Amino acid sequence: RGSLDGLGFSSSGRACTMRALLLAVLAAGSHALRVAMHARPVLPRCGTPVCSVASPLSESIQQTTQAEDVVIYSKSWCPYCAKTKALFDDMAQPYTAIELDQRADGDELQAALLDLTQQRTVPNVFVKGQHIGGNDDSQQAARSGKLKALLEADTLTGVVVPTAGGGSSVTAAQLQAKESGKMITETEATVRKVAGVGIGLATAFSYATTGLAYTALASGIFGAVCVYRTGAEYQ
Repeated sequence: RGSLDGLGFSSSGRACTMRALLLAVLAAGSHALRVAMHARPVLPRCGTPVCSVASPLSESIQQTTQAEDVVIYSKSWCPYCAKTKALFDDMAQPYTAIELDQRADGDELQAALLDLTQQRTVPNVFVKGQHIGGNDDSQQAARSGKLKALLEADTLTGVVVPTAGGGSSVTAAQLQAKESGKMITETEATVRKVAGVGIGLATAFSYATTGLAYTALASGIFGAVCVYRTGAEYQ
């Protein structure tokens, strides 16, 4: 402590530093605990407004578009839908076609699609969970190479697998990615964040009560942040 005083770290200065560190760590702890208490499945392999509405039909759309590589919301009589299907047929790419005119809830499903994608017309196409658009958009994506790139991309990396029993749909691809280390469970992500906060609190407490060296304090806080981020970066 004498060396710290010599560098300008007086008792009052150390006290101010300690209070600031404790407040920062407690704020992070509060956030992590709120996440643990209110954790919800993270579903998004999408770069569009697909993840903003939580109605049952919207959740059904999300689950379907995440479980299948290509999903086409269509109407059986629509010539533009036929052109889109022919595009994927020519690519020898399997797809799931959902014919809105042949479903009792077709109008409601189309309204949910409008809320999610801001697109009123069919076909309404999703590839690897990402909203592509209609027939013209799909044809353009095929010509530009975007469609091929999306189909070949590994879009699962860095996503949390919803915890089993939470009312969420976990796909076989997500489970396989978890086994290979490309994904972690939602519970594990939360545990990592809480562990990071715990390390930070323990380090700050040691500094306050045992005269822990300032360099050790900095190392402990850095380690706590790193552990926290191993969970937070997946969400």
